Amino acid sequence: MARSDAVRITTARSSAAEDMRSRQRRYAWSMSIRLVCFVAAVAVGPGVLRWVLVGAAVFLPLFAVVMANANDQRDDGFTLPHGAGVHELTARDDEH
Repeated sequence: MARSDAVRITTARSSAAEDMRSRQRRYAWSMSIRLVCFVAAVAVGPGVLRWVLVGAAVFLPLFAVVMANANDQRDDGFTLPHGAGVHELTARDDEH
C-alpha cells in the first residue's frame, strides 16, 4: 500500500475553481492593459511612443498566457523527516 506524505495546510494548493478564477483574472487584466495600449497608440499619433505601445500590445498576450498559467509556488521550507520509524510514537523511558 502506498503511503502519501502529510500535507500542511499552509502548503496545500488552492482549489481548482479558485485557481481557474485567479488565472482568468490575471489574463483579463493583461488583456485590459493590451486594449489600453492599442487605444493609446491611436491617440498619441505618429512617433516612437506609438510603436512602443503597438509593440507592447503585440507581445503582451505571450506574457499574459505565461503569467496566467504560472503554477502556485507556495513553500514554507518545511519538510518531513524520511526514514524507517520516523513517524512512530515511542514510550517514554520512565514508563516501564
